[in-house]
Amino acid sequence: MYKLLIVDDEASVVEGLAHTIPWEHVGIDEVHKAYSGFEALEILQTQPVDIMITDIKMPRMSGLELIEITRTRWKKLKTILLSGHAEFAYAREAISLGTSEYLLKPVSDEVVLAKVGKAVESLRLERESDETYNRAVQAFRANLPQMRSEFLNQLLQGMNSPEDVWTKKLELLEMSSAICSEAALMLVRMEDRLTEMSPYDSSVMEYAIGNMADEIFGDRFRLWRCRDIHGYLVFFVFDSHDPKEERPPDIAPEYELKHCASQLQMNVSRYLKGTISVLIGRRGRFPEDVRKLYQDSLLALRRHIGSHSDMFVYAADEEELHPVRSLQKCYEPPLLHHLLESGSWELVRDKLEQILKELSLAHSQSQEHVTEAFFFIYSSLSAYAHKNGRSLSDYLGASLADVTGLSQCTNAATLGKWVNQVLPLLEQSAERATRSDRSAAVSRMKRFIREHLSEDISLQAIADHMYMHPVHVSRLFKMETGSNLSDYVLRLKMERAAEMLADHSLKNFEIALKLGYQNPNYFIRVFKKYYSVTPQEYRNNLEAGKP
Repeated sequence: MYKLLIVDDEASVVEGLAHTIPWEHVGIDEVHKAYSGFEALEILQTQPVDIMITDIKMPRMSGLELIEITRTRWKKLKTILLSGHAEFAYAREAISLGTSEYLLKPVSDEVVLAKVGKAVESLRLERESDETYNRAVQAFRANLPQMRSEFLNQLLQGMNSPEDVWTKKLELLEMSSAICSEAALMLVRMEDRLTEMSPYDSSVMEYAIGNMADEIFGDRFRLWRCRDIHGYLVFFVFDSHDPKEERPPDIAPEYELKHCASQLQMNVSRYLKGTISVLIGRRGRFPEDVRKLYQDSLLALRRHIGSHSDMFVYAADEEELHPVRSLQKCYEPPLLHHLLESGSWELVRDKLEQILKELSLAHSQSQEHVTEAFFFIYSSLSAYAHKNGRSLSDYLGASLADVTGLSQCTNAATLGKWVNQVLPLLEQSAERATRSDRSAAVSRMKRFIREHLSEDISLQAIADHMYMHPVHVSRLFKMETGSNLSDYVLRLKMERAAEMLADHSLKNFEIALKLGYQNPNYFIRVFKKYYSVTPQEYRNNLEAGKP
């Protein structure tokens, strides 16, 4: 979808075009409005805009002047001139500036919509053939294996998403065939001299082993691999045989899998002069069983291989390996301390609710699991406090932060009660700190505006002074004061103008210049719009003693 900006000093024209034309019919999903060239530039600096409709004759900055500026700063912006002036000179200059269309008032909604639709189509064709887009596609293709590896690693760590999200992600990674397929998990641990290599040499060796695996498993299996947080190579092995085709009775998939894995181990020793241990774990459905398959395989590797090397283990036929299940929600991403650092308090609450729910449903009778959950939560809260330069007791108070006797984790219910006490305190303290910082920032903005009121203050100038992005400055000011930054600047200028009108030695044009208005007529228009009287009428009322 595309963004449109309408610029005209006549509010009725802007509002009429913005609200009466079905822009969505031509692919416009957002319409911005500006009532002067300067306001248009502020919007362009803070919002993505694809097409601009602008009047020619406007005070202070004409439409042609606006287009001349945008031509150098926003090269892909499509512009349409809308004017009541039919002189050929305007059209000729507009064409020289690269304007897409030139429309004469009055113009029907159908014509405007058709012209904008033409600009949208032009943008679409440009994007399809744009070199930057092509380079991005090439970069995506080049980095596809790495992106697949990173996504698989997220699955190993327990990342959860709705089914439609899985589907879209796997389609993007060109792995849609893996959805709901059965896969076996194979762990490969590099050992001996392979563990002593430099990071670069180790990466090269991992790449070589991966390519070797692709060659050995060939067209009998499809592999998806990554390097996990332990440094193991994790392969998900998908059957590439068509399920409708019959296999030879003496070649079972399990036999093929074990044969290929054994061949990989021998080839690494023979050709790469290295030692690896290989473990083949259970089969499961992808992606929903990934986390459990991975955890079971890690446990089997610890039990059957341990510190030994050059081992081959087929653990798919073993009984359930987990007589006692570990807590899952604590260690699934996003992790609690990451959510705390990002200030996502709603997500923090959801995460804690998930942990407590798992604890109460599956481990309510296990004192060890309750204690584990408590210390996981406590350490995350402590880390958050320390990274903010405070102790946890500063946030919670000495009694709630005290772990003496571990009274907070007597059982799941007690832990839940403690969590419900400490989380609001932490959030309130963080919000107070945020409000204090926000208030201080807005005070700096106001001080800068007052000190530079005689200049033509722009949003960009304020943002540069604050070392912030213009969008953030605008949102921060609105959040703290409830009013727009431009409205605040206008109010200060008009109040200063009213004060100076009481000084009879100052002419109206002098007051305009002192307030940063280079065009006195424009100052008069703005003043009248604000006070409903002209500056001279306002001065006359002061002399007559009228309020």
